[in-house]
Amino acid sequence: MKIVRLWLVNFRNYENAVIEFAGHNLLVGLNGAGKTNILEAIDILATSRSRIAKGLNKCIRRGQSGFALNGVFASPPAGELTIAFRQERGAARTIKINDEILARSSELIGRVNSVIFLPGDLELVQGPPAARRKYLDILISQTEREYYADLQNYTRALKQRNELFKNLRSPGLPDTARNRAVGVWDEQLAEYAGRLMLKRREYLDFFARETAGLYSALGFAGAVAVRYKTDVAPDKSQNLERLASSRAEDLRFGRTHWGAHADDFEFWLDDSKAAEFCSQGQRRLLAIAFKCAEAKIKTEKLNDPPVVLVDDVLLELDAERFNQVITAIAPQSQKIFTVTDTGRFAAGLLDKLKIIKITQGKIL
Repeated sequence: MKIVRLWLVNFRNYENAVIEFAGHNLLVGLNGAGKTNILEAIDILATSRSRIAKGLNKCIRRGQSGFALNGVFASPPAGELTIAFRQERGAARTIKINDEILARSSELIGRVNSVIFLPGDLELVQGPPAARRKYLDILISQTEREYYADLQNYTRALKQRNELFKNLRSPGLPDTARNRAVGVWDEQLAEYAGRLMLKRREYLDFFARETAGLYSALGFAGAVAVRYKTDVAPDKSQNLERLASSRAEDLRFGRTHWGAHADDFEFWLDDSKAAEFCSQGQRRLLAIAFKCAEAKIKTEKLNDPPVVLVDDVLLELDAERFNQVITAIAPQSQKIFTVTDTGRFAAGLLDKLKIIKITQGKIL
């Protein structure tokens, strides 16, 4: 997949701008010029949300009531795909694909194959478990619709079970009635948790191999591991037993302790947990290698290389490693990089990039 053209209206610091993209692109401009805003706009067209701002209203240009984005994507053999996105302040967003209005923003998931590298990716290594789960759930949902349906069903059952526990804390309610009511949701949680776990394990096994391989291929020292932490079993009956054993504690606290919502994964370098013992530079390299693996798994699962968006994540590397990583990132994909200047790029590499200069929300 490639993005051919992007049109932004009242988005961030862009009043009205159109950008034509080539196979490999370099957005060049000073800090604050609006380079990252372009990557954010493309990512919104792919996911219906911003990974940079909390709430799309923050993306509306100052003094305006809303913003509009329009992206034209090419994905052989399907042809061109046009996505139009409008967000009005205090109103629901409107999304069109080839002039057909989507009933729900979730229908956009999986339509644009893309990967974005952000400085905030460091949170994958050192951040909270919830951030890693969310990342993994979004990734798998983009490549496998069945997973997204299972995740929705699991989340709904979990919410209902937790609400039930809050209502069942009355001391006068018989245990048999309480257990009967909870059992309905236990059945669903046990089933969907097993499905989610198996798919998460499949993806994390892939990530572990690819992240370790790329980290080593780039000449960085240390053996990389990605370890999945879960108490969920593939067998439904085992999961039902675990739910039953934690029922008293769940009732006491009014929430479900066991399940796929408590899963996590960790990065290790040699025998050290990266979040606790690795340097900031090592964590950054692990995150970059992990995101490269995301691009590869999307290529394989969708038989279509993703659009790769890279925002200033390589600043800590020396010039040699910088160019090594630039070359290693998703070699089959269209790429869009942001930089403040072109000085660190090798001449042979720079010649292959379309340079798009940006200053204060204007395309030069």
